[in-house]
Amino acid sequence: MSGGRKRVSARASSLPPKPARRAGKRGATGQADEAVAGRAPAKKKAPSKKKATAKKASASKKKPAAKRQEAAQAVAPAKKKASARKRKPATKARSATKKKKAPAPERAATPEVIAEEVRAAPRRRGPSVPPPLPAGDLGNLLSEVDGAGDSEDARARAADAIGRIAARLYPESETPAEDEGDLLANARQLLSTDYYLRQWGRLGMRGRSERVDDFGLDRTYEARVQPTLDALYERYFRVEIAGVEHLPAEGPALLVANHGGTLPWDGVMLKTAIQRNHAQGRGLRWLIEDYAFHQPFLGAFLNRIGAVRACPENAERLLAQGELLAVFPEGVKGVEKTYAERYKLQRFGRGGHVKLALRMGVPLIPVAIVGAEETHPLLHRTRAFSKALGLPFIPITPTFPLLGPLGLLPLPSRWRIAIGPTIRELEGLDASVAEDTLRVNELNERVRSGVQHLLHQALEARGPNAFFKGHAG
Repeated sequence: MSGGRKRVSARASSLPPKPARRAGKRGATGQADEAVAGRAPAKKKAPSKKKATAKKASASKKKPAAKRQEAAQAVAPAKKKASARKRKPATKARSATKKKKAPAPERAATPEVIAEEVRAAPRRRGPSVPPPLPAGDLGNLLSEVDGAGDSEDARARAADAIGRIAARLYPESETPAEDEGDLLANARQLLSTDYYLRQWGRLGMRGRSERVDDFGLDRTYEARVQPTLDALYERYFRVEIAGVEHLPAEGPALLVANHGGTLPWDGVMLKTAIQRNHAQGRGLRWLIEDYAFHQPFLGAFLNRIGAVRACPENAERLLAQGELLAVFPEGVKGVEKTYAERYKLQRFGRGGHVKLALRMGVPLIPVAIVGAEETHPLLHRTRAFSKALGLPFIPITPTFPLLGPLGLLPLPSRWRIAIGPTIRELEGLDASVAEDTLRVNELNERVRSGVQHLLHQALEARGPNAFFKGHAG
């Protein structure tokens, strides 16, 4: 046993000494071992900046919210002052680079100086409409020119006044191109689509007024086309009218008429007949269907001379204004009648015209129109492509579509308009009767029979031939 111990101790003494442990992981025992080994203990490393900031942040999170707000408010003024100090040199540097412009020398406001400033003003491009003159018109502008002083503002006002006078005297004049830049500008204007759209708009508004009533009636345009309507009335359709004395001299009234013809000539001729033959020359407004109102050109033309889109609200407003109003209860069904079914009244709807007369307390007058259904004798109707064109059907007549657009011209049929007396059954009835469906249907049928009776009388008075007077056809 003793020999084994000696060999172990000899082997241990021959091995190299173990390296010392790292200072970062040693505790008190490691420092004591270093002292025994004859070395000074290692100093503790200072904590890094990242750890310090992390500790501060964690400590600040633990502070109450009120203390954090107070600290932020205390730091904010210091930050503003620092940012202001940084910006001041930059603003000074920028302001130092700016150069002050010398004021232009003032010249006396002589006529030559004013004319020169007018020539130097920007030229007008195209026939643009000049601004309206102020109150006093030319006199104020001339006095403004005479009172122009020597200041730059006075000369500018005088030049502007002279330019506006010239624009008012020559509204359609255009300054001719003088240099290559103007030529290029004019060529660019002619090649733009906006130029042609403006010209098209001016052409469309020629002879029309910018002021219309609430429903689109243009008195200026109506007066312009009235000679054409009179020629159609007298010489082309040779209209005869009877019963004008049944129309009231003033106040509202509701006229109920039959409907016929591919194009709505009946409303136009009824308006012209009343306006020409009524003792007071009263005008007439009439309701048209949506398909006619929204047709290009046709709808705008009819609306400008007095037609109104058919709806109860428009009818009530027109009667409230004291207008003579004509309605066509047959609607599209009346236009769809073939030549074999001419002057046979279709169903008068659900009696909307009767309800309207009862609610508004106006007289209801039957009207018969003969001649409209021969202007475009309907042989057949098809609905192919009708929806794409916004029409209820495509008419087939002796002239359309055989002659193309010329087939839309009406045939010169002879017309007769008969106006009957007021429907007595509606007089004295209360507005609450409009809610009684059975009573409304009875009155509606009474109105329909009255219009049909007038149609028979008008056909007999006109004669059997629709185009020539005094000949059987």
